[in-house]
Amino acid sequence: MPVCKNCNSRIDKFNKDRCPICGVERPFEGVSSDTVEVTSRIDSGDVKIDYHPRKRKTLLTLFVLCGFLGIPFFYLRKHVAGIIYGLINSAVLATAIVLLILLTPLHIAVAIVLPIVVFVFFNTLVGLYYYNSANLKDGHGVFLV
Repeated sequence: MPVCKNCNSRIDKFNKDRCPICGVERPFEGVSSDTVEVTSRIDSGDVKIDYHPRKRKTLLTLFVLCGFLGIPFFYLRKHVAGIIYGLINSAVLATAIVLLILLTPLHIAVAIVLPIVVFVFFNTLVGLYYYNSANLKDGHGVFLV
């Protein structure tokens, strides 16, 4: 869009006789082009660039080591999903441990280790799903490498 020679406001070509903003006569006279340099109008001060894309191998490692806490979702920048995943997994793990201690004749150490092993296996499967999923993006819309 062209700009007025007096007030530099953007106006359309239909107002070539009078500027609707400042009222000057023939606002395009003396202007050499009908185009506007748009790059001079973009403020790049708010742009934040992250040069560190998330990696699939790191995500899989986080799922194996501490997946039941929801930390891999924080790595993916999906904080709400991480909190929900961590709370649900922690509650189910604690419930499974308490039920195994109270309802079975297992030794306490076995009743604690057995659910943890099952949860590590489950979170490894979830990590493999995310590792092999195509076009996986993090919370900011950046693809994983």
